[in-house]
Amino acid sequence: MRKTLKRYRDRSPEERGAVARAGLLIVTLQAMLKILPFQKVMDGVYRVARPPASGGSGHGEHSQFDRDLAVWAVEAAGRRLLSRNPCLPKALAVLILFRRAGEPAELRLGVAREADGPVEAHAWIESSGQVVIGGDVPLETYTRLPDLDQKFPGPRKDDP
Repeated sequence: MRKTLKRYRDRSPEERGAVARAGLLIVTLQAMLKILPFQKVMDGVYRVARPPASGGSGHGEHSQFDRDLAVWAVEAAGRRLLSRNPCLPKALAVLILFRRAGEPAELRLGVAREADGPVEAHAWIESSGQVVIGGDVPLETYTRLPDLDQKFPGPRKDDP
């Protein structure tokens, strides 16, 4: 625990803030996933994931959204806060952070099953054609489910 706190204190204020935001999102999402029906969680996620009406990012008017920092912060917070099945809360946290900043992000869900084995599910986020989180497993082994983004469209890079 001391080692973790020391590493946290050694980070820049920007990095500590990003980890704190990511941790709060992950804890909230994990709790929601445990107590609410999936559809209610997704309704809330996509409502919160809308960019602010001012058109700027939620991180200050003059700051540039750092995609790598957001993903790193979610991964770092997720390692410490999630013990089991971390892919969905982490993917949803990245989805919220990206879309709040006006960045494109699509939630992808997939299922896989080996012969006579249990069904496994996985969640990941794609942005501009690249997997930004959740690509730590062989995604080609998962059958992708229909996109939820049809119901909850978000900002695209080519949107005005």
